[in-house]
Amino acid sequence: MELKKIFKILIITCFIVILIDQVSKILIDNLVKNDIVVIEEALTITKSHNQKASSGLVKQNLGNIGLCLVIIIIIFNYIISQKDKMKKSNIIFLSFILAGGVSNLIDRIFRSTVFDFIKIENFPVFNIADIFIVIGWLLFLISFLKETAIDLKAAIPVKDDNHKKDKK
Repeated sequence: MELKKIFKILIITCFIVILIDQVSKILIDNLVKNDIVVIEEALTITKSHNQKASSGLVKQNLGNIGLCLVIIIIIFNYIISQKDKMKKSNIIFLSFILAGGVSNLIDRIFRSTVFDFIKIENFPVFNIADIFIVIGWLLFLISFLKETAIDLKAAIPVKDDNHKKDKK
């Protein structure tokens, strides 16, 4: 696939995901005053500022921003190096990961903290960007493993069943 088409898919997907995440954060932050229990003892909408990621410390925040940028560069390099073999679905999956990371990076830069609001019992509080990151990685991994399995099947010689019958 040509780079122009890859980047068009990447930019459009990233824009949509970032928009969804940032708008959801703005709406929850401005409209939700108290926790909203969606499913009793299972799902709650709650405001949470993830201090662990940035701790409000400039030095540590810059380290997190730097790490995010390194991951973004690695993903871009992978896309460019695989452009001839890259399927549209994999570009979308990688766009989910990039967009989620960039959206949380926007929080780190402009809020010095990541705004989370989805609470599922026995899990840390998370946001829409986190959902896209996890879904992106899972779908990309499944796709990658399927492609690898197909490549391995093609590389492994098939046993000749006729040869076995002749020996009997």
